[in-house]
Amino acid sequence: MDVQAINKALELAKLGIASYPTRDKKPLTPHGQYDATTEPEELKRLFKHPSDINIRLNTSRLIVLDVDRHTEGKNGTEALYKLAEQHGNFFSETYFESTPHNGLHFFFKTNAKQLRDKTDLDNGLEIIADQIVIAPSRGYESAKHMSFKDIKEAPTWLVDMAKVVPSHSAENSAQYNGIKRYGAYLLEEMAQGATTGQRNTYLTKMIGKMLYQGTAPKVVYEFACIANQHFVNPTLSDKELNRIFKSVLQRETKRLKGVSV
Repeated sequence: MDVQAINKALELAKLGIASYPTRDKKPLTPHGQYDATTEPEELKRLFKHPSDINIRLNTSRLIVLDVDRHTEGKNGTEALYKLAEQHGNFFSETYFESTPHNGLHFFFKTNAKQLRDKTDLDNGLEIIADQIVIAPSRGYESAKHMSFKDIKEAPTWLVDMAKVVPSHSAENSAQYNGIKRYGAYLLEEMAQGATTGQRNTYLTKMIGKMLYQGTAPKVVYEFACIANQHFVNPTLSDKELNRIFKSVLQRETKRLKGVSV
């Protein structure tokens, strides 16, 4: 077992940050990012591998500002200080790490939804709202005087840069014409929520319907987390939610492959 990796994963779990193990860029779990968890016993099982393990985060409540300092023609450091000139010194007090290629990752907290996985600012800076590898993974080093407890709230302007901007046509399609689409029915059904005795069935149906309609698994998972947090009382644990999601995803994958389930 990689003691450093499991200790870091358990430390993050106490802060509500889910993680999972990889080697290089290959997940060491059956379902990759969907196996990310904050459950201590599950983390001990997932990280039960020899050394040389990377820790990858599910950044559902974080964004990372990636500063590129090695790509020719781009100077992320210069661009970072230009942002500081415009918005103040927003990055010096939040947790950061150095990366294998001499880059920097600055971490920020956010509860914002509908963010792009990656937003390339085309100047050596990139905002990442997807999975991210962290120290003590090979080549990554944390700031010696900081920890994940020191992550600051993301400034509004930085979050706005990463938000998905709906196209004009999308905003106006079928607008207020009185015709209710399938998505409207699904959202209304989701908003009805569930209580004890109905929670598993409710989430199984929601996840299954969205996957059946061809929604990307990552998007479905995000919606499942939202539904669990806001429409399920009491909320299910991360472990139970992940179990339901993986079970439904496996069923839908088999269905698409023509396997009887």
